[in-house]
Amino acid sequence: MAICIKCKKELPDGSLFCCWCGKKQAEPERKTKSRGNGQGSVYKMPCGTWAAEVTLGYYIADGKQKRKRARKYGFRTKKEAVAYIETLRTSPEQSKTITMSELYERLKPELDRLSKSKQTAYRGAWKKISGEIAWRTIDSFSVPELQELVDGAAPTYYTRRDIKALISKLYKIAIRDDFEDKNRAEFIKLPELVTTERETFAGEEIAALWSDYAATGDKITAGMLIMLYVGIRPGELLTIRTENVHLGEHYMTGGIKTARGKRRKLIIPDKITPIIAQLMREERSYRLYYYRKDSDFYEAWISKRDALGLRECLTPYCCRHTYITRLTALGVSPAMLQELAGHEDYDTTLDYTHLSIADRLSAVNLL
Repeated sequence: MAICIKCKKELPDGSLFCCWCGKKQAEPERKTKSRGNGQGSVYKMPCGTWAAEVTLGYYIADGKQKRKRARKYGFRTKKEAVAYIETLRTSPEQSKTITMSELYERLKPELDRLSKSKQTAYRGAWKKISGEIAWRTIDSFSVPELQELVDGAAPTYYTRRDIKALISKLYKIAIRDDFEDKNRAEFIKLPELVTTERETFAGEEIAALWSDYAATGDKITAGMLIMLYVGIRPGELLTIRTENVHLGEHYMTGGIKTARGKRRKLIIPDKITPIIAQLMREERSYRLYYYRKDSDFYEAWISKRDALGLRECLTPYCCRHTYITRLTALGVSPAMLQELAGHEDYDTTLDYTHLSIADRLSAVNLL
């Protein structure tokens, strides 16, 4: 006699079903696995073709263990995909490499999430070195070669620092994407930082800007003159709204940084009024002075500076230092200087004054 596998009652020998509960007595057949764990898998793609995949090993990324896989797509049938698994599993892994330009393309989405100044720094660094390294693979560089590249690309500390930071980011992406295992940029040495006072525009350089504006009416020249005579920062100029410009009353409101700076009235001198009026007539957005990207503004200044033969050290931010220095030389009172600069305390204003030896000599000769 047999026993029902479900209700445990006696059944005649050879019964296929239980005469009491109806349970089928034969055990279900189990399919033998065609491939064991780690032997690969196949799956159907949304387009209808089949893909084969095998695991080649594991690696650590972002503190997590991840699989290193090899795949092959485009098989017409599942049988073809299964047959190819052994080829994927036994073929030696091809060595992978990637060019610096390809890494820079992968970096671009990350750059868009950085501040405008950082974006400008990294893009400027790439522009300086791309001609030398763009089509070389990242695994072809040695540390001495990278050091020579950085030293030869720029003479100043800050530019070399930006280039090193860019190369380091490219290495980090290469490590993340399993093309490299070491960040060689970490071993690049920078020169000692020598701090110097920010430069100011000389009288003849300001005159050159006026002559250029009279001849061309260029927007970038207009912006530099506004900063030289209103004392605002580049970031303030690029964010002032037209609704906050009051030409009749000779002021506009705006500013950045401190609470005092943000709410101050920016005085518009008579000499600058026609330039601002012209900008407002040409205005095509809600801002007085519009550039699609901040980097476009800085690149326009570099082109104009070079065209006029002005000193390379002169940046848009030098305009504010020039403004405060010139007012100081003209004998404007400390209280007025602090008010015009929008500083919380006068000590900050003093940091912006760069009086020449001649200015200081004139002062002591009054004794």
